[in-house]
Amino acid sequence: MPVTLGALGLLVAFCPAGCSTPQPMAAYGIKTLEFKDFRSHMDLVARRRERTQESKTADSKTDSKETIFEESISLETDGFVYHPNILEFTLGGVYGLVQEDFEDVVDGRRRSTSQSGDLNEFNADLLLFKKRSFPLTVFAHRNRGIIPRPFLPSLETTTTSYGFTWQYVHDKTPMSLQFTHTDAELTPLFVARTTDEKEQGRQKNTELRFQASYYCSDYSKLKFAYEHESVDETPFELDYDADEITLTHSWQFGREHQHDLRSELNFLDQRGTITINRLRWREDLRLKHSDSLQSFFQFEALDRERGGRSPGVTLIDEQSLYLSAALRHQFYLSLTSQVRGFVRRQKFEPDLDITRWSGQANFKYRKTNRWGALHANYGLRIERNDQKGAQQTREIVEETHTFRDPDPIVLGSRNVVSGSITLRAVDRVTIYHRGWDYSVRTVGDLVEIQRLPSGRILDREAVLIDYQFNVGGTFELDTIAHNFGIRQDFESGLTPYYRFEWQDQSLSPLKATGAIAEDITGHVVGAEYRKATLRLFAEHEDRDSTINPLKSTRLGGSYVHRFKSGAETSLHARWTDTTHDEPNPRDVRLFTVEGRHRHPITPSLTVEGAVLYRDGEDSVSDDTEGVEVSASLEWYIRDTKIELSFKHSDYEDEFTRNDSSELFVHVRREIR
Repeated sequence: MPVTLGALGLLVAFCPAGCSTPQPMAAYGIKTLEFKDFRSHMDLVARRRERTQESKTADSKTDSKETIFEESISLETDGFVYHPNILEFTLGGVYGLVQEDFEDVVDGRRRSTSQSGDLNEFNADLLLFKKRSFPLTVFAHRNRGIIPRPFLPSLETTTTSYGFTWQYVHDKTPMSLQFTHTDAELTPLFVARTTDEKEQGRQKNTELRFQASYYCSDYSKLKFAYEHESVDETPFELDYDADEITLTHSWQFGREHQHDLRSELNFLDQRGTITINRLRWREDLRLKHSDSLQSFFQFEALDRERGGRSPGVTLIDEQSLYLSAALRHQFYLSLTSQVRGFVRRQKFEPDLDITRWSGQANFKYRKTNRWGALHANYGLRIERNDQKGAQQTREIVEETHTFRDPDPIVLGSRNVVSGSITLRAVDRVTIYHRGWDYSVRTVGDLVEIQRLPSGRILDREAVLIDYQFNVGGTFELDTIAHNFGIRQDFESGLTPYYRFEWQDQSLSPLKATGAIAEDITGHVVGAEYRKATLRLFAEHEDRDSTINPLKSTRLGGSYVHRFKSGAETSLHARWTDTTHDEPNPRDVRLFTVEGRHRHPITPSLTVEGAVLYRDGEDSVSDDTEGVEVSASLEWYIRDTKIELSFKHSDYEDEFTRNDSSELFVHVRREIR
């Protein structure tokens, strides 16, 4: 075949040393694929849970047993393709078998199921061009877990997610693009073995976010952000798509660029179960007049439409204007003074107008003395709420609160429709029942929710609350409030303190729809002592209120001791006695004590034990008493790790007796 001069030229160009045989890339020290590390282990997991709930007033009893065995092997490795700066990766996978048994007996009726299945998990993380100006991260994960639920079958979760993050690193115009899709399946173990899928949950969430900035100068930046979100959840019917665009500009100006101005324009369009259409314009200005004097200004204009998911709930059509100004002065390190005022005008279609204005002054004082440091504060607030219009029903979805005994949750809105309240766990599958898991109490125009210790809600557990509330009515509500506090921190560790609260509200007309005036005079006297790991406190509160007067005494303390051997012992105790007077009388007493000891017997063997005792009395709900005992062991034998834990709890009130126990065994063997 004839060879052209052009082809010969190309051949010479690519073979400067003549027509020698092409060398593989390994000859130049470049490896096509390299694994840096391999990690693998075998896992054996056993879980056993037993629960019993027995009625004291009726012939009713529920027993349930749950057993789970898992055997799996996992492998994970790191590596790169050609070079770590081109493509670096982490890959891993888990494969195993799962055996599950569930049985319960409800008032003599028995049901049981058994099932075996596979356990499949994986993770893949890829990083491309990490040293370049356009790095890209790609990931795909799948994880499985078991969530224990008090007096319910455990919740099996399988979460699959994938996505990427791309960045453009530039001094003038940095950009980023993120995409994430998450699909979570939540299945109670009993439901997983039946054809009933009503209790099964599934949460799909897709997010796409693009962000770009432009630095006009060293003191001026323009930023654009676009975000798309798609949510689909069952059995809690929630299905919507949302698009949000935000344009912001920040500017530092002045002689030394000491002043800041931030402007923002935001648009949100959400379609589906909950519809939102919002346009918002916001301006934030900070002026630094000197090192000790600053002023702040804020302006906001809002146009919003919001549709609820429940039938009969009024569509929110709101236009509002907001303006605030504040002045802050710092006198050395001793005195901080701030004066603030705001006015807000809201108009809700068809005929509700709300005008609020307020003025506030706050002072904080700190003075070092020969005994330690003295702290004092004073605040004054004057406010008027002028409201005109007919009453309307609104809706709140997924307001998040956390229970902390013995205090109840107070909902964030007034005039709540009590029958509309729904509580769910954060898994969005477990629905709590009023009277079994929590109680509801109306105090004035607010609603309190108290968890029942014999129910399924745990102390310090977060919950999602949906409810409807009424807004509207024609009235004027004027408020004058003072607060004062003082404390002395002694060098010995003792801190006595006093707090005072006073509020006077006047309502016109006296019996207006949509508002209740509350006058308050409150005193709190207490002391705290800290010495190393010892903490003691005592406090008494006397709160005179036209809505919720109370007297409360709180005592408590904690102590932690660390031994030279590495062992650690801790003790925590708390006692609360609260009396609520008319018009909502209630007496609440709660005593809790917890002891815990952790002891490393050898460098490879550690044991731990804990006891928690609770005794509560409540004149409105039920008296409760219970104890929880737990013990655990952690043992390393060469390449093997053994974890063993046992927990037993026993709680009872006037109507039910509840006890549960849980055994957990985990053996992990590293494979080299």
